[in-house]
Amino acid sequence: MAGGGAVITENPYKGVGTESRGIPLFLYKVDRLSLYGPIVDYSLFENDGWRASAIAKVRFEGFDEDDSRYLNGMDDREWTFELGGALSRAFDWGRLMADFSADVLGEHEGYELDLSYGYDFNGAFKLPALMVTPSIGVNYRSSQLNDYYYGVRSSEAIAGRPRYDAGDSTGLTTGLRLNYRLDDRWSLMGMAFLEWLGDEITDSPIVDEDYVASFLIGIMYRF
Repeated sequence: MAGGGAVITENPYKGVGTESRGIPLFLYKVDRLSLYGPIVDYSLFENDGWRASAIAKVRFEGFDEDDSRYLNGMDDREWTFELGGALSRAFDWGRLMADFSADVLGEHEGYELDLSYGYDFNGAFKLPALMVTPSIGVNYRSSQLNDYYYGVRSSEAIAGRPRYDAGDSTGLTTGLRLNYRLDDRWSLMGMAFLEWLGDEITDSPIVDEDYVASFLIGIMYRF
């Protein structure tokens, strides 16, 4: 499947605000391997509702110093590539999921652990073609990950922006995914994701939001 869409992100950094951009969308699956957007998943084990896989993904986080006057004089914080694993268990009442990923390009040199629960409502709102999947979860971010993206180095400290070393943090997440089949080939999709950030992030002098929000809307074509 392939298509296109738009992403809107509410950025937590001071002075950056809302960003929007167009993106390609694609879903490819063959045997044990699946590719969905920035995530590659290779199934290692599937049995009796359990599923374990190796994952690779791109972390689109960070900033350029010219994104905001509050970031002027800071080094850019770059995106990176991460490897890890995922484990899930399907029940009649939903799916429990856990995934772990760590930096392999030497950017933040940290890791993140996510635990979540989701449930697929097929035929939601009495519409047979509509699937709605709400989810809720908690994440743990290492101090290296937080300090790279939200810390302030000694060389970057100025009046009103003191040096800041961010520690590890725990945050809460919620999500909502919608998929509506227009016909056998075309479908509409939408996603919303909200993460409430931990104190180690929100206490940073370059952060002025307690959350990160992102929204995606797109259209997909099945070949």
